[in-house]
Amino acid sequence: MSVRPLSILAVTLRYPPYVAGGYELLTRDAVETLRERGHRVRVLCGAGARLAGAEDVLPWLAPGLDGEEDLFERSFRASNAERLRLHVLRLANYRATRRALVGADVLLFFNLGMVSLAPVLAARHARVPTLGFLSDAWPANHWVLSWRERAPDSLRLALLERFWRGFRELVDLGPLLACSAYLARRLAGEGLPGIEVAHLGVPRDVERAAAGHAAAGHDGPRARASNEPLRVLCTSSLWEGKGQDVLLAAAARALELGAELELVLAAGSARPEFRARLEALAAPLGGRVAFRERLPRAELLDELARAHVLVLPSTWGEPFALAVLEGLALGLAVVASDAGGSPEALRDGVDGRITPAGDVEALARALADLARDEPRRLALARAGQARARELAQGRFVERLELGLARARGEAPLRAGVAH
Repeated sequence: MSVRPLSILAVTLRYPPYVAGGYELLTRDAVETLRERGHRVRVLCGAGARLAGAEDVLPWLAPGLDGEEDLFERSFRASNAERLRLHVLRLANYRATRRALVGADVLLFFNLGMVSLAPVLAARHARVPTLGFLSDAWPANHWVLSWRERAPDSLRLALLERFWRGFRELVDLGPLLACSAYLARRLAGEGLPGIEVAHLGVPRDVERAAAGHAAAGHDGPRARASNEPLRVLCTSSLWEGKGQDVLLAAAARALELGAELELVLAAGSARPEFRARLEALAAPLGGRVAFRERLPRAELLDELARAHVLVLPSTWGEPFALAVLEGLALGLAVVASDAGGSPEALRDGVDGRITPAGDVEALARALADLARDEPRRLALARAGQARARELAQGRFVERLELGLARARGEAPLRAGVAH
């Protein structure tokens, strides 16, 4: 099935080269693949000097992307008036979206967490259909969620929740896709039932890297040399919810169990207090732990190519980590915690390993088993590569296309019918 070419306005806050994590990468990959499939896609995003001159990119939204401070962290210290603009409605973003919507067939929104609902409201007033793709819980409102953690029984919180849900229903988010069944269930509990699931696809640069390895005759997982330690890689940012403290404790325990391994923590960013804690945990492991922070994407792919195992030890409800797909596609045996939606990419013992979140002993035994049983590690890695082919970027974008056509009230074209 195919979809006739559309003029799509894609909306998000950050857009590469402004990258905070997987959200920005998946958005860019979706945009580029949609363009290759014949659609005209313009991107409306936050204002940033590095976006100047980018073709079909409209950096018109607030807040701006330049500056040293993390936008998400800054939002927690903002005044209530600014939080209303960030999380509910910013009129400047409404006006920017109305201007950008001229000629658009459909609005495809990704992360509006600090953009507010202004783009969706603008599309409603312009009578342009919408489709939302969700990779985190921003429709539950990060302001509400953070307040709920700090003061769950507050009357002011109850009033804010009622106000937010009422405004969200008034605007009407329209049809939504979520990156995992886990996230869809979580948002159903926040008053958004009926969200369909579209698992993410392997990032395009990883698919190209895997194809390059195959063309060079290096298809399949990399076998360990004689006496080579198991090289374990974790590619998550260094903060408490990512679970690197659990991984370091598990690595120490795996060594006690007789495993030979070395660990690389490759992080895009780090919280200083947590990094200091990790350094203290790493000290007893001697030179077996390396910290690699703020790696360019090409160097991160090199780290993946050198590793034998990728571990995602998250203790928070990760919606669906791209790191898992990267590890699978490049022939690593993947070990993920059971927190969140990432386990939906794996079948425990078939094409990966899943361990209970925060369980040091279970993770240690999984690492020790992989270190001692090389044929088993290779078998898991090969099965993981097959699983990655099922989660190809093209299949993910086909799901987006079908959603866009349905949002417009159109049926997809039958195979073989010309556009």
